[in-house]
Amino acid sequence: MADSDHSTTLPSVTRRLLMTQIVGVAGLWPFGARARENVSIKGRQDDPALRLCESWHEVHRSTLALCRQQQQLETYLVKAIGFPCAKVQLAGGGERTVHSVESLESLYSPENEVAWDRALADLSAHQARWDATDAEIGFSRTDELIQRSEAAEQALLDDLPLTPARTVEGVLAKLSVVLRYGEHWEDSDEFPWRHIRSVLDDLARYHHIDPTTIIASCAQRTHPECKGNAGVSGISP
Repeated sequence: MADSDHSTTLPSVTRRLLMTQIVGVAGLWPFGARARENVSIKGRQDDPALRLCESWHEVHRSTLALCRQQQQLETYLVKAIGFPCAKVQLAGGGERTVHSVESLESLYSPENEVAWDRALADLSAHQARWDATDAEIGFSRTDELIQRSEAAEQALLDDLPLTPARTVEGVLAKLSVVLRYGEHWEDSDEFPWRHIRSVLDDLARYHHIDPTTIIASCAQRTHPECKGNAGVSGISP
């Protein structure tokens, strides 16, 4: 019976699947058009915390768009080429499927040298096909862009506690960023996310502000192309 090597780390896009499954910050707040009119344009311009949060959301939306694009590219690569692999006959009988040269090297023995050489050639050829298609459609290039975007997000996030808010909108915006980032990695109903949402709701209600108009409208105005899934020209998912 064939044995398969499961120790291989798949392309980095798979570790970001959780990011694209997150929907919004904390739902919609019950405020209408009149409440939205209470947001001060001058206050927004003079609040460095608000400007920083707007920048973070812009970069975050770009990261999500790149992640969606990379997932489409990965799906195409897997369907068209398949993850690089090869089958090697074992010296004691049977065979194993490997996905990396490192895994293949651990199976070498003088008794199966011919089969091992054949498996190495198969694996190299499969990897070459993957790399050629990758270079053509930009899968690895997109991963590099994601890493840069994630680094920019983190830099802005690091500046957040060092940037005092000068308006209520700035305070709400900072809470919004904390929620959106934190809920990516932990259960959104666990402490402290549910409690932070409660504080954000209380502040918004008390000041008659719809928090969704503070950040979401600016992000959509700046990056309207990020509203939907990022398309990949010529590539079918």
